[in-house]
Amino acid sequence: MNRMLLGTLALAVWGSAAAASAQVELTWSLANHRTVLMEPVRATVTIANRSGQTLDLTPRGNARLFFDVEDQPASTVAGTGRPLLARPVIVPAGETRAVDVNLLDAYRLVRGQSYMLTPVLEFAGMRFFGRRLSLEVQPGLELARRDCGLPAAGDARAVSLRLIHRDRSDRLFIRIDDSATGYCLGVYDLGRVIRFFAPRLEQDAAGAFHVLHQTAPDRFAHSVFDYDGAPLGTAFYGAAAGRIRLAPNEQGGLEVQGGTPYVEDPATPGILVGPDMPPSHPYATSLGEPAAPVRAAPAPAPRKPAPPKPQPSEKSHAGSEPVSW
Repeated sequence: MNRMLLGTLALAVWGSAAAASAQVELTWSLANHRTVLMEPVRATVTIANRSGQTLDLTPRGNARLFFDVEDQPASTVAGTGRPLLARPVIVPAGETRAVDVNLLDAYRLVRGQSYMLTPVLEFAGMRFFGRRLSLEVQPGLELARRDCGLPAAGDARAVSLRLIHRDRSDRLFIRIDDSATGYCLGVYDLGRVIRFFAPRLEQDAAGAFHVLHQTAPDRFAHSVFDYDGAPLGTAFYGAAAGRIRLAPNEQGGLEVQGGTPYVEDPATPGILVGPDMPPSHPYATSLGEPAAPVRAAPAPAPRKPAPPKPQPSEKSHAGSEPVSW
């Protein structure tokens, strides 16, 4: 009798758990499965609430959303103490909400390696899981670096340009660190880069950092960041790789010379229009040194007429004996 009772209770618990697992559904995706170290790890979690109750994801609500972040099998990454959700989220019964999160804010993803991520929702004493995805964090290939200021004064900065391959193209990033504290002030994706023009990293008299890099055969991007790592803006230029450059102006700042800026289309606000394309082939299309010009062969010199051949003269028979037949 006791065995039958225990079996019935176990079956009831299993059935309630199976029913509950179908009541809340988690689906999610990563913005990028490959990131550079200290770049924000952005994800979107979609919560479908079929439990019949409201899911309250506020700090004192009845539900909690978090991630299992594994850096090794059976080893989880510690949290930073900061909340995963930047704003309160409430999911009424029968509705679905998409929540944007930044995992770098909430978890210590401070090493270049692979991680396994799983979203978890706690509600009514149960846990609901999403699928398990992998994240690859790379330090990136350092292309340029500038060290500014004095660490003893507390105003030192280490600025570097880093390259990783993502989404079938090379991407350029800028990283700005406080050298005195070792704290990363920011990592920003500068966009696609092609390897015909070495990216330029310079600092102006006001302390701002300027980056000039090539994004397409005839397009360049000029990005500016302040001394504390905040982006100040990006402008695009059309130019040839051998002409465009960063040069100081009279005010002590840096400006782009040798390029034509993209301007906003008056007919379509928010859309930039590039300058006219350069000639298709402003340079020789053949490889190597140019071939020497072919010279016409000189005309042959007129030939002198050959002297006439002496004609055989008739033999004289004078004084010879007569021939008898």
